[in-house]
Amino acid sequence: MVGSGFGVWVVWSGELTEAVPHTLQDYGGMPLAVEQNQAFWFFFTKDAFQALARLQVWAKLNALPVFAQIIPAKLLIGLRLERSLSVATDLYSQEAMEPKEFEVLVHPKAGEEIKGVPGITLQPVDQTMGMAAVSWSQLQADPRLGSAPSLGWYSVLKPLGNPLDKTFIEGWRVFFAHLEKILDRLKLKYILHENFLIFSLDNYNALKTWCREILSLVRDLRESEEGGYWPSVMAAVEKSGLNFNEELPNKVNVDWNQMAPDFPHMSYRTAFLLGDRFHIKDVRSSLERSRITDWCYVHLSEGDEEEEEGGTLQVNYPAALLAGKEPPCFYCGLRNHAVTECPSRRLTGLNPRIWDSLAKIGIEEMNSGFLALGGAVEQGPLQALESGLAGGDTAAILTKAVYEENFSLQLRMLPLVWRSLGKELPQGLNALGPVEESNLTRILEIFLNGNLAEADRMAKEEVLHTPGDYRVYLLQGFIAMEKGEMEKALSFWKEAEPLCKTPLQNGYAVFLQARLMEIQFKFDNATMLYKQAAMLCHKWMEPVYRQAVCMVKMGFTEHALSPLSGVIEKNPHMFNRILVDPELERGYVQILSHLWGTWTDAHEGAEQSRIKLEGLSREIVDWLGESHDFTQSVRKQISAYLKFVGVDNFVAFRRLIQGYARSAQALKAKVDAEGKVMKQKVVDFRERLKVITKEISWFPFPKALRDFNKDFNFCAEKLNWAAAQHFRVAKNFKKASEFFFEVEKKLDRLDSRLVTLRIVRDATLFMLILGKSFMWLEIVGLGLALLLVPGVVYFADNIGLAWAREVVIQQKWVLSKGLVVVLSLAALVIAALRTSFSFEKKKEKFFEKKGIG
Repeated sequence: MVGSGFGVWVVWSGELTEAVPHTLQDYGGMPLAVEQNQAFWFFFTKDAFQALARLQVWAKLNALPVFAQIIPAKLLIGLRLERSLSVATDLYSQEAMEPKEFEVLVHPKAGEEIKGVPGITLQPVDQTMGMAAVSWSQLQADPRLGSAPSLGWYSVLKPLGNPLDKTFIEGWRVFFAHLEKILDRLKLKYILHENFLIFSLDNYNALKTWCREILSLVRDLRESEEGGYWPSVMAAVEKSGLNFNEELPNKVNVDWNQMAPDFPHMSYRTAFLLGDRFHIKDVRSSLERSRITDWCYVHLSEGDEEEEEGGTLQVNYPAALLAGKEPPCFYCGLRNHAVTECPSRRLTGLNPRIWDSLAKIGIEEMNSGFLALGGAVEQGPLQALESGLAGGDTAAILTKAVYEENFSLQLRMLPLVWRSLGKELPQGLNALGPVEESNLTRILEIFLNGNLAEADRMAKEEVLHTPGDYRVYLLQGFIAMEKGEMEKALSFWKEAEPLCKTPLQNGYAVFLQARLMEIQFKFDNATMLYKQAAMLCHKWMEPVYRQAVCMVKMGFTEHALSPLSGVIEKNPHMFNRILVDPELERGYVQILSHLWGTWTDAHEGAEQSRIKLEGLSREIVDWLGESHDFTQSVRKQISAYLKFVGVDNFVAFRRLIQGYARSAQALKAKVDAEGKVMKQKVVDFRERLKVITKEISWFPFPKALRDFNKDFNFCAEKLNWAAAQHFRVAKNFKKASEFFFEVEKKLDRLDSRLVTLRIVRDATLFMLILGKSFMWLEIVGLGLALLLVPGVVYFADNIGLAWAREVVIQQKWVLSKGLVVVLSLAALVIAALRTSFSFEKKKEKFFEKKGIG
């Protein structure tokens, strides 16, 4: 922006009296640079001459060693509202002597503006040492000059809401009581007509004081537990050409329904006069600022001592993207194109990954992207938007996000609803039936190609064939909406409601009706319909979010902050959605201020989580060791989370916070599970050790089992240590894990050795039992043999078998030897068979008796 006016170079000697800057300020002067003994001021109007004339009159009564020079100048305003000055090059190198008295020199071009003004004359000056080589004149003021400043403003304040609503009546009554106290204290006369509060601000001090008072009042009432706050829009318009009467609000060139509430609106020229204690914000619904008289609004700057603690997110949304003369687009909310030209009509399917892409972009990069997008849109809105939807840079990602913002309102949502097999949104979009070729899909294709008349004709024919199909009524509603027949579109979507078979279909039909009410500025009706859609699909966040958007559009941004915080808590991506949403422009500043606390908390939490994640990466080694599979898995996850470090984005912050929570929880769960396993292992290993103790206790030569005993003692020692430890201590946990690994190996080795010992033990026992049985059988056999031989001789004599008697007597030693061998073999066989059949039973009975088991 460029503002033409007058520059005033002021040089003084000694200490400058406060009367000089105060007078210059009262007449609309703006200090651009102040250094030791000199300053440069800029004036938009001829009041620069009036201010210096008044000082000259005052200097005749009071010593005032000040030199002033009035020159033509232009104020240059940059994109970030930085100010610089443009003056003729021959004025750059000037020098002024230390003044002894008050003197004002006027540049000849500036002097032309003041010719003919009563009370001010210009006298030519011959000697102008150190000044530029032009025909300077000296200002002379008549003491009788009426030197009141021409500056003045009318302030208009309008409360938001329905004047017939009881809440409005009570809220406005209480808020006006606070306003009336300020008006009385500042001695401002006012008019109250049709809920418009109109009063006059006759000078700069009155304007500055009012702005500070109203901004402080709104802040205090918001923070007060007693309430009393009511959102209102307000404007300060320059008096020129306007009269102080009831018709004033209608003559002010401003759209009261688009103004951000609670901030005084005024021209840039007026806002710059307020100084650095006020921060200037663009009216984003207007075109890119180009004139010093365009509208803006102000709020207390961060350097003001009375400003509330905190800050605001510095997101510079491009005004060019929001500007336009068309009604808000049904599909995207922008005003720079007609609904039939919306780029979203050429989009297919959903693109939820765009939010992941946006999560990797920091605020500064986002602002750069917005700047590039704004410049491109300013050159050609549709071309820039279509190019952005096809690109891949930051500006393109932001463009895609703007259009993904309202995907559920766009035509690409319609076929997804048709194909959905689910019962509720949004889960129902995950279960889609196959794409079917039908009359409806052909009509939709014709409609998307821009042939509204043909699509309308075919849709009417389709209704005659399938009057009970909700899908055709949904499509007819879109066709009627694009033709501008809003009432007909609403009726079509209402007709679709009773024909819907699932809450998903029903909720979608109601959602479309709500959007239609919203773009027609019927926000109360829209809010009720959005609530109905939310009840039909209670997990669907879109209706809840749209309710908050409607509150913002109505000016009740304060009431929208809670639901916005709610959707952010459920889905962190909603934070970025809010930042790129073009339909929140009316309350954008309040929302950014509100989100500052959420952002700051997340930023601090992310920094703490970064430190904790890095510590957890080291801590997990203390628990499980470097080579553990779980350690490698968790470290890989931690590395993925740490990639978000340095990304100045809320979603990145939340991912770091959630990443630490998940990793820490996973480690805790793993440690708890492993701890339970360890406790059970202690029990199991000790049981195995008891078995080994019992099994080995029979061995009669313990010194021969040196290695066996060494392993046994190691296991016993480690298991006794583990039984006394707490496994929630990393050192103990890791040490126990290592011990258990060794203990298990040694127990396995003991078990393998025990097998050999068992074989020896069982073989020995078998042989002992066999020997015992054999000995008893042998003794019995021999005893029977001693009785058998004499018996045979006796019976042989009695029955007359003398030969048998002779054989026995003659061969008695041979027979005895043979009988012993036969009896021994028989005893051995019988003993072996008897021992084999009874060995297990006797072994168990024997070990049980000995306590071996």
